[in-house]
Amino acid sequence: MTQDYRKSVFRAMDYISQHLDLNPTLEEVSREVAVSCYHFHRIFKAQVGETVAEFTRRLRMEKAAMSLIDAPHSDITGLALQVGFSSSQNFARAFRRHFSVSPGEFRRSLREAIKSKTGHVSQQKSTYSQCDTTQAHWHTAGFLGAKVIELPTRRVAFMRRFGPYGKETCQQTHQDLLTSLPARTPLQPAGMLCVYWDPPDVTAERHCRTDVGFELSEGEQVSRHIAVQTIAAGNYLVCKCAAWGDQVDNTWALAFAWMRTKGLMKSGKPCYEMYYNETNAAHDYYVYDICIPLN
Repeated sequence: MTQDYRKSVFRAMDYISQHLDLNPTLEEVSREVAVSCYHFHRIFKAQVGETVAEFTRRLRMEKAAMSLIDAPHSDITGLALQVGFSSSQNFARAFRRHFSVSPGEFRRSLREAIKSKTGHVSQQKSTYSQCDTTQAHWHTAGFLGAKVIELPTRRVAFMRRFGPYGKETCQQTHQDLLTSLPARTPLQPAGMLCVYWDPPDVTAERHCRTDVGFELSEGEQVSRHIAVQTIAAGNYLVCKCAAWGDQVDNTWALAFAWMRTKGLMKSGKPCYEMYYNETNAAHDYYVYDICIPLN
């Protein structure tokens, strides 16, 4: 499959992710990426391992599952309508087919067993509520501070990888991208971004999407073989971190703990990390911002 087709598939995946409430059809997605339905059906299935309909259905189920965890007292009928189902009965059947349990059973069983790093973190999560949230502990853990600011739109050249989140995925993809963008090599790691699309609490590791890229300057062009995306502007919780490798996951936990203490809620857009020159991957030391989009 050519890189150009991969770019179309990435655009389609992102379009679906950002329009789940509209339950986009194959025809609508094909039109968005300017590829015929007949060809795009085969292209998407070959690249993703799911049809457009299967991919959309899975994301809707995962969104519903995270909503059940994040809002433990929410009305299931209202949630069913929110994710595009005509009735709670249809939603419950689809949910059981996907997760092998009813929505109520899922909420009860997983509310206390979340492992999330980057996505939708439960407001009720016991793991994070037990974090030591004193300022001294946060600094010791590599979490230097946080504030809500409006971030600009970022235009990013990127490569996408599917699999478990973690520094190994980011570092290897970073090297692959540098090979394709040799002019960027002297700038590493400054300007590197890692975008996380899926909540690992409910998304199988093989489906988790990590985009590793560099922000492009105004008017900057890259090879047509490199995919480009736009990260939306808006209000973000920006958390400053300087952490050793074994502290990185905990800085994410602390970022969401800080968010909860301020009564803030994550939006449906993906989170991302942005790295700085002080990062020294050879010594397993990382200086970065965690950027969490807010409602």
